[in-house]
This record gives sequence, C-alpha cells and structure tokens, in this order.
Amino acid sequence: MDSLFLASFAQPSPAVAATACLREVYQRWQETLAEAIVIVDEQQAPLGVVQGWRLALSLEREEQLADLVVGRVTASWRSPVVVVPAAWTLLQFQGWLRSQAQMPAYVAVVDAAGSFLGLLDQQKLLHYWACQPPLPWLEVIEQLPLPIQIQNAQGSVIWHNCAWAEHFTDFLPLVQPKFEGLNCQTLEGRSLWQVCSFPLHLTSLESGQAEGNVAVASDRYWLFFAQRWPEVDSTTPTRLYQLRLHQQKRLLLGLGHELKNPLTAILSLTQLLWQHPLPAQEEYLALIQRSGWQMNRLIQAWQDYTRALWGELELQWETVELASLWLRSQELAEHLYGPNISRWQWQIEVPLSNLYLYGDTLRLRQIFAHLLGWLMLFPSDRYGLRLSRWQNWLVLQLWEEGRGIPLKDHERLLHECLEDYAEVTMGLMLARQLCRLHSGELSFIAQPDDSSEWTVLLPFAEELPPELPTVAQLILLVSNDAPWIMKTTAALRHNHYGYIIARHPLEALDKVEQLQPTAIVVRPASSLILADVVETLATSSFTATVPLIILSDEAIPLGLTGFVQRLPLNSHPSLLIDVLDRWCFPRLAPPAPKVSFGPPLPNQTVLRLGLGHEINLPHLRLLEAEDLEQADLLVEIWQPDALIWDLPADEVAHLKNHPKLRALPIITLAEDSSRAIHDLGDVMVFPCLNLEDLMEVVLLAATVKPQS
Repeated sequence: MDSLFLASFAQPSPAVAATACLREVYQRWQETLAEAIVIVDEQQAPLGVVQGWRLALSLEREEQLADLVVGRVTASWRSPVVVVPAAWTLLQFQGWLRSQAQMPAYVAVVDAAGSFLGLLDQQKLLHYWACQPPLPWLEVIEQLPLPIQIQNAQGSVIWHNCAWAEHFTDFLPLVQPKFEGLNCQTLEGRSLWQVCSFPLHLTSLESGQAEGNVAVASDRYWLFFAQRWPEVDSTTPTRLYQLRLHQQKRLLLGLGHELKNPLTAILSLTQLLWQHPLPAQEEYLALIQRSGWQMNRLIQAWQDYTRALWGELELQWETVELASLWLRSQELAEHLYGPNISRWQWQIEVPLSNLYLYGDTLRLRQIFAHLLGWLMLFPSDRYGLRLSRWQNWLVLQLWEEGRGIPLKDHERLLHECLEDYAEVTMGLMLARQLCRLHSGELSFIAQPDDSSEWTVLLPFAEELPPELPTVAQLILLVSNDAPWIMKTTAALRHNHYGYIIARHPLEALDKVEQLQPTAIVVRPASSLILADVVETLATSSFTATVPLIILSDEAIPLGLTGFVQRLPLNSHPSLLIDVLDRWCFPRLAPPAPKVSFGPPLPNQTVLRLGLGHEINLPHLRLLEAEDLEQADLLVEIWQPDALIWDLPADEVAHLKNHPKLRALPIITLAEDSSRAIHDLGDVMVFPCLNLEDLMEVVLLAATVKPQS
C-alpha cells in the first residue's frame, strides 16, 4: 500500500480557464454535468473548484452574472482546492493528512510542473484503505468530511467518525445489504442523503487504534459512507420524475376502472349459477373462467409495467435469433388475444434468419405479442414487416394498410388504458417500457381508416448484413398533427433518415434522454403548445448540442441554446429535408456541377443590406440598401423574399426596431452576425460562410414565405 502513488487515485475532471466567463463555465457544465469543474490558470495550475449545480441555480436567479469572469468571482458555488503532488505515496499523503485540521473537500493532484491532472477520488482511496488490514487508516478517516460508520456482521455499530456523529446522531443502525459489492440506499426522512455500503473482509482489527476501542475479531464488517445528492431546488421535481408520476397516476385511475368490469361479471354470473339448472352452468362457468383469466393477465401486465417503469425488472441478456422470436411472438399473441394471426400473410422485405437481437427472450417476445394483439383488434387488408438499421439499433416496423388508428386515441395510446381495449392497451404500455429497458424505444404513426406503422428500436447482437438499409441520423418529431406526421415521415424515409415520434412535451424529453437523436423537429398543433415544448426541452442539457427546427408562425420562446432554426408552420416537408441536408447534416458527396438557374419567378426578389462583400447573383432581382431605414422603405415597396445581411455584427442590435426586416428569411455572411441574429430568438437565419454557395442558399431561403 505504501508504494502506491496518488496519481492512481486522480479522477479526470473538466477544467476551465480562469479568464472564462460564467456563461462559458455553465455551458461546459451542461456538456459534462460534472459535480465539480476545476479553474486553472495559464500554466494549468488549479486555482479553485466550481460546483456546477450551485452555479446553475445562481445563474437562474441572477442571469446578469453570466458575463463575470470566473477567476475573479467569489460565491457560494466556488470552493477552494488544495494541491498535492501526484508523485506522493499513500504513506506521504497520510503524513500530510494528519497535519491538517480537517480533510479538504477538494484535493487536486498535479504533475511535477504543477499542471492539473485530476481531483483526488476520495471514495476510491477510502475503499482501498478500508480493504487493507490492519487498520491504521482509522486515524485518517476520522478527519474526513465524509460521514463514515462501521458495523459488524450482527448490525452493531462499532465505530464512526466525527462527520457521522455531526449529521446522524439520532440515526439507527442501517440495514445491511444481502449481496456483495457496493450498495446504495436513500435515508428515510433525509431525502438529501444517500448511504452507500460495502463489505470489509478483515481477519484482524488492531485494538485501540481509534476512539471506541475497535474489538479484535475475524468477521465480516460493513463500512457505510453517506453523501449528499446534488443540491437542486426540491420544490421543482425533474421533468422525468413528473412524467413517471403522471404516467402512474393515469395508469392507476384507468386500471381501477377497467378491473371493475371482469370483477362485476364474475359476481353477477356467480349469482346466476344458483338460479339456473346444471346444463346452463357450463356456459356461465366458461364466462367466469374467461373473465378471471382476463383479470389475471391485466394485473400481471400492470405489475410488470410498474416494475419496468421504475427500472426494477431484471432482464436475462442473451443473443436471440429474430426468425425464432417472430414465430414465438405470434404463438404468444394467439394465446393472449385469439387464434387467428397464423392465417395472416406478412410482407417481409429482408429474411429474418440471419438477424440477431440482444436482450431478454421472454420480454422481447412480449413486446411483439402485444403489438400483434393490437393489430388483431382491427383486421386490415395488408400487413408488412420492414427492417433497417438506425445508428446503433435494429429497427423493426410493423405496418398495416386499411384500418389506421382513430385520431382520438393517438395521444393516449401508449400512456393509458383505453376503455374499450384495456388488456391490449395495457400490453402496449408494457411493450414500450420493455423496449426502454433494452435501451430502445417504441412509437407509432397512423392515419384514421388508412394505415398505421409501429416502430421498434432494439439493440442488435452482431454485425448486420450489408443489404439491410442503414441510416446515420435519427430525427425526433414532436407533434400531434397526424397528417403532417405521415407526410413528413414519408419524406424522411425517402431521404434515408430515421424518425421517432413524441406527442407530449414530457414524452419528447423522455425520448431525447433515452435516444439522444441527432436533430429535433417541433411542430405544435391543437393541444401541443410551443412554449410548453420549449420549456420542457430546455431542462435537458442535451438539447444545446443538437439542431432544433421549429415549424411555427409565432416567435420562438426564450430558453433554448444551440442551433435553432424556425420555418413557417405550413412548410412543405421538402423544405425541412433541405434544412437537414444542407445545414444540419451536410452530405459527404463530390461537388455537384454548377447548375444554371433559369429566370426567377416574378415575385422572387432579394434585398441586400450593406456592401461589405463582393457578391454576384445573376438571374435574381437584387435590391441594395446601405442602412436599415433605407431597407425598410425598399421592403415596403418591393416586398422581397429574402434579406442578405452584409452589415457588421454590432448593427444587429438595431434590427429589433425593424419588424418588417426581421420577418424576412435572413442570409448571413459572417459567423458573428449569424450568432447575433440567431440570439434575437424569432428570426429565420440561413448562414452562408462560403460565398460560392450563396446562390444556392438564397434560393433555399427565398422559398420560405416571409412572415406577416
């Protein structure tokens, strides 16, 4: 133990320069969600520690602090850091630690030049010391700020340090876990504390090494240490927690209603059995048995759903052949919902025999059986199974033509029991949670009396055959407009994009965190309100790193960071594809030959504001203005289709006073201007940093109808 160096216990941690502003530090924290971010000087020497969660709360309350320089600010979210050499042995560190009044909260490990290597992982060091008999380390951990307690195998407390006595004087001995390894539990009545424990396999303990006179024994001991949860405002639960509570509440209400039906049938039919002769009882007994089985399956699905929702359903992972799984799923569907699915003719584009999933065989079978059970409710004209690879998932799409799904059921289908189809809709809810346990997802698109498609994302076990269609981008569509969803997904499929659907703000957040899509498209309609979606998505740090495209004629609410593009509400799907292709995911293809554009339409006019660059736009009606006032006058007369911003970035602030100019799609020629105009929040921006592409960008922007 004495020969180990502190470098072995250095945990890599994000660092920021002392000259960075708090906004940059906050963005760094959003990228990593690290508990601590280290401030370093020009020589990379550590100066202090920023506690990310505290900084986020401070900036939320006082946004004007965001421009302050982190190295010059002293606040509750900043903590001092003590520097120790990485070349120290543990014995040297122990000697130094005994000289300290108390263990520092943050210890930075540095190399010979004083450059930051990482923060000392105190829990890892503690775990190492704790597993090394004898116990000279009790004197050391006595001074740790981490509350620590040791129990024997019988549950009796034999030692604790000062920090434990300070925080948990009235606390009873903890329940010891029944399995090996690290285990964590939340303290009842102390929601801010989590206690973790691990077994100590010691053959002897040195008596008298610490206060409390630790006894000599050859037994198992348990070491408990307590740590605080990140300090988040407890009055605002996380969106994911809200989603789970909301789902459970709706489930329990709906299920309570549905359980009454089979129970009422059982009670009524039982009474009738006493009033009729024996031959008639057979029919009633069959009804009783059927209702009993229905209730039993419903309750079982309910229990599985609840455990899956909270991550308490254990999976038995193995490689599963898709062909066998598909056959067994049909058998299970017939057992659960009726013997007629074997007569269906499925149009399957890729053979299933060479494809393998990775997951729990029983649970995978349940996923497809419940999907087939829903399709069995409404027999259709044609059925098909489409397979492809989207990023790291094998995608199975079950489609039907002829029936579709009523619009009134779209927003409820995966979130509550529908009154007329309690058992099968409970199965769909369970199927979605089982997909999520497999790190996948389930969603659907549908049009009433026309068609529907169920998309299942699941992990695959080995390399997929090359003939399987593959896409690199997964787009999350947030909308409850069924016709628009159907048209847009058809366009995405045709252009080799994957897609997944969310119809509620919280469902969108759930899918963002689960799938981490490469772009998000939001089109609010009817009950889906743009401000609610924006507010919900803004709670996820992930949305700051992916393109967000909003189809709306209203201004974009504040609160979003990253690449945000607004398009008119009724934009054709081809415009969305253009934005995805050209601005979000430029295609790696050889340069296309220059196209000679034909004469513009009579109303295709472009206004150039400023004369900073030399540009050439043949075949377009080009107007020029030197300042904003002159541009306003030209807009009033000519009503151009797009605006080229060719003024310095510091002129953007004056654009707020010119609503007619802001309503136009704006092409920007410099990065600082692009960022400044984008920060206005309600402007359609088309950056063009390469003048060779200007004609193409202008033609794209000119297709967007200016806003009224």
